[in-house]
Amino acid sequence: MRNYDRALVVGGSRGAGKELALMLSGQGVNTTVVARSEDTLAKLKSETPGVTTLAMDAAADGVANELMKEVDPDLLVLTVGHEPKMVPFHEQSWDEFSGAWNTDTRIAHAFSSAALTQPMKKGGVVVSFSSGAGLSGSRLTGGYAGAKRMQHFLTDYAQKEAELLGLELTFYSIIPKQLVQGTVLGLAAAEAYSTAIGKPLAQFLNQWEAPLTANKIANHVMSLLRHSEPAEKKAYVITGTGMETA
Repeated sequence: MRNYDRALVVGGSRGAGKELALMLSGQGVNTTVVARSEDTLAKLKSETPGVTTLAMDAAADGVANELMKEVDPDLLVLTVGHEPKMVPFHEQSWDEFSGAWNTDTRIAHAFSSAALTQPMKKGGVVVSFSSGAGLSGSRLTGGYAGAKRMQHFLTDYAQKEAELLGLELTFYSIIPKQLVQGTVLGLAAAEAYSTAIGKPLAQFLNQWEAPLTANKIANHVMSLLRHSEPAEKKAYVITGTGMETA
């Protein structure tokens, strides 16, 4: 694996972010995890004392610049995932509908901007998690699909800007294409959509050839990070059966 010195994982107290933080720390990478929940961070800290945890809202004004200066990562992972209200859009207020834009997309914008303007050291890597919802829509999650699609676009834009500026940075977009089982968001979405189409939960989940888990996602991302040189392709779709270029 390429030798990373410091990793900053935003939204890394659970799900794929947590799995990645555990793996990175286990590889000897100085890993800092940022999340809003003190309880989930305390649980992570108890499992892996070597991980540094910070409880704060990464979407707040100025936090991205502050953290990027303080941690000075050569690996930045953006795994934050807004939990949308699972109802049709006309049953959501605008604040509910736009929730993912004001968290996931805002965080991707702020941290990607900081990576370009501070900037990260040459050779730095940014991994930003989009969603399969951004590929085909998700009618019960309000503006979530559009927000995650924009997050994917931002990652592509950042790569192009980094190349124009000669920064030698790599921006990867990761797109889990099916519901991630064993996560809060995955379960909520599965329950909402199985109910909406009148299928038992187990039958709904069986539509995929193999289940997708946070651990599988983390392992695929780690395989990408092991490259000594940046991979030619910068966007990847992950399913229960594997990872391929988007």
